[in-house]
Amino acid sequence: MKSLIVYMALFLLGVGLGLGAPFLAARYAQPYLPQFLQETVHPLTGTVTHKERQQDRLLMTVTTQDGTILATFQKQVPEIDLLVEEQDSVTLNIKQYEPFVTDPPVIKVHKLTRQAPESAKPSHSSVEPEPLPDSPLNPSSASGETSENTKPSHLPLN
Repeated sequence: MKSLIVYMALFLLGVGLGLGAPFLAARYAQPYLPQFLQETVHPLTGTVTHKERQQDRLLMTVTTQDGTILATFQKQVPEIDLLVEEQDSVTLNIKQYEPFVTDPPVIKVHKLTRQAPESAKPSHSSVEPEPLPDSPLNPSSASGETSENTKPSHLPLN
């Protein structure tokens, strides 16, 4: 009777280790495994549609081809908040599409090029700079006339 209990205990221990070992190995031994045994990670690229900064975390909504992801960042919050703006393209390092992820590694951020409004742009019809007195583009020096009122516009480079 005692031998039956020992065999059953060993059997159940083996089943428990057999089912639990892959989960533990994937979680704790992943950085130490060779590259060909590691899980493949497919980075997801999407556009940041909304970003909200709370006291100790950053919530970011990213829209991808697969769907929308709510990424919660609790580590490096100020850095990510400064780096990522709304409408930027972000590549997150996650295994598969999940609607809620916590602290996904950010692989790449592609900034949206923002153009200044028309009123803030400098006008191209502004006054052109005068050519230097020694320049062949200056019509007064090309005709051989020199004026005594002309001051050098640059200092010598000695």
